[in-house]
Amino acid sequence: MATPTKDTENFDDLLTCTICLETFKVPKYLPCLHTFCETCINTYIVSSVEKGKITEGFTCPVCRKIVSAGATLERPELWAPSLPSNHFVTSMLDKRAIQKAEKMCNSCLLNKEKTKAKSWCTICEEAFCEQCEKCHKNFKMSARHKLLNIEEMQSGVTPFKVCEVQSCEEHPGKTVEFYCLDHSQSCCTSCATLSHRKCENVTSIQEAASGSKQSKAANDLSEKLTEHFGQLNEIIENRNTNLANVENSIEEIEIRVSNMKTEILKHIDKLEETMKVELTSTKKQVGIKLKDEIDVCVSYKSAVKNWKDMFDSVLNHGSEQQCLMEINKIEPKISDLEREMIDLKKNIKKISVVFSPSSPIADLKTFGCIKVDESPDSKVTGMLEISNIDFRTGNIKILQVIDVCKSSGTSSGIFIQNYLLFTIRQQNKVVKYNFDGKSLLSQLLLPNAPEDIATLVQFKVAVSSTRKEVYIVDSDKMTLLQTFTFKFIQVYGLSCVNEKQFIIGSSDKLTWINIPSGEKMDERKTSSDSNFVLSLGKHDYIYGTNRNSVNYSVGCSTKFTYTNNKLALPRGIGVDIVGNLYIAGCNSANIHQITNEGNLIRIIPATTVGIENPWTIRFAPSSNKFIVTSLISGKASICEII
Repeated sequence: MATPTKDTENFDDLLTCTICLETFKVPKYLPCLHTFCETCINTYIVSSVEKGKITEGFTCPVCRKIVSAGATLERPELWAPSLPSNHFVTSMLDKRAIQKAEKMCNSCLLNKEKTKAKSWCTICEEAFCEQCEKCHKNFKMSARHKLLNIEEMQSGVTPFKVCEVQSCEEHPGKTVEFYCLDHSQSCCTSCATLSHRKCENVTSIQEAASGSKQSKAANDLSEKLTEHFGQLNEIIENRNTNLANVENSIEEIEIRVSNMKTEILKHIDKLEETMKVELTSTKKQVGIKLKDEIDVCVSYKSAVKNWKDMFDSVLNHGSEQQCLMEINKIEPKISDLEREMIDLKKNIKKISVVFSPSSPIADLKTFGCIKVDESPDSKVTGMLEISNIDFRTGNIKILQVIDVCKSSGTSSGIFIQNYLLFTIRQQNKVVKYNFDGKSLLSQLLLPNAPEDIATLVQFKVAVSSTRKEVYIVDSDKMTLLQTFTFKFIQVYGLSCVNEKQFIIGSSDKLTWINIPSGEKMDERKTSSDSNFVLSLGKHDYIYGTNRNSVNYSVGCSTKFTYTNNKLALPRGIGVDIVGNLYIAGCNSANIHQITNEGNLIRIIPATTVGIENPWTIRFAPSSNKFIVTSLISGKASICEII
């Protein structure tokens, strides 16, 4: 017996009804694109009517989107049969049945007989036994239909393309043969004759769909789905964290109230009880609000996941026609989703519970007051602001120029938490500023001259020194935690791979160092001048290779080498939130912005960022803000792309 291929094993979720949790039987899909068995969704609709939950439509059982009943309002039992069939899912079910050697002859099943199928008609999308296959070939209308051997399909000799032929949604008895470019709509012969007879650009579905899986529209849609799925995950995680923080705050307040209880007289028992009731009420109110926001995001996420799973399946297993049709189905819903997400993000508030104890205790009439404080959540609203920025064409605005070294010197800098950290080579210092760079908060004297600085985890940073040392510093308390000394490695720039590993650059090599042992884990020889390096992942890194080029490597392989005669002495390298790379050309007095494929986007003059001889460039996490430091002037510039 044939076993299911890896292909179909991964589609159990896609082929399972979320109501009955069994494989689809007559799959029907709603306008939100969630699919259910016809009998399951029919039972759900009728049950909702009986409970009085339906007035002009019903809600999707998964994402709660409202589905209009249309003309069949008075007869709910007709709603489910009138829903469009999901031909793609039906074809995937056929494919799985064929690969599992479970496919029975469709003609025999009509006569309540079970006969193992031998062939598959790609036009009728039906399986036939040997006898029915002969009959199928004897009819003039089906004599030229292409039949595939099921055993060959199971073995992989003959490929199985899902949904080569599509049924018209307007006229289910007819197949889609044309495509109206004027209305971006697929048509059967009836549609083309009746609805699109005056349209000028009607072509065959094959011609219109040609190349759609590799088209920019398909690629853009896939990227949008991935992006929105990720954003919704972040919002849900943010809301869950906020909910947990609120619950923790409530618990802490209860503990404080219990401690105060021992300091006052017996009548405080009543006040305590009153306060607990208020706390419980507040917790309930805040919990309902946050859970409502989470439920909305979960419903959006469910819709996006369903669209993404379906579209990824089409890209991997569907035909060109199916891809085009899915694009037409999903793209309008993406626009609606984007508008709804913008409204959602604008209205999201950071919720916290604040307790103000009464004082003095002798005059106590209540423990204190409870209030719910709501303020815009910068993490979420930041997503909205950044999503509207074009990092490749956006203007650069200087926010603040800081005289880090007091008129002359070399520095490197990073954003960490809500602070800015800079090294000062000539003064053997690390200095800490507030996030806007307007106030010097503290400083730390190091044993030797610092060169570069990189974030390890939370407040921990690594600082390199040309005296063959790397220092681990707690930037919160501004204390030196650990010193690594390397006898044979000249240390210049460094970049952290993760909290347990960093890369250091020297003139002709890159070296990977383990934390906390300080042992060398790996080493790569370079051509020359690889003093600064940027880690882009566990195996990806980019570094300067000579006087006017940089090299992007993945492991031991080179992904690309970027060379430009307008780039001189490449030093610090930064990366923005969307993956564009920025190379500080120290001697060419410019910054080269390139894609992560090595293509030049634009050359930014150093004067644009207010810095001569740019030395390092670093972006704030999840932000459009960045800092550029100088080799000579001792200044650092805080900028943003708008």
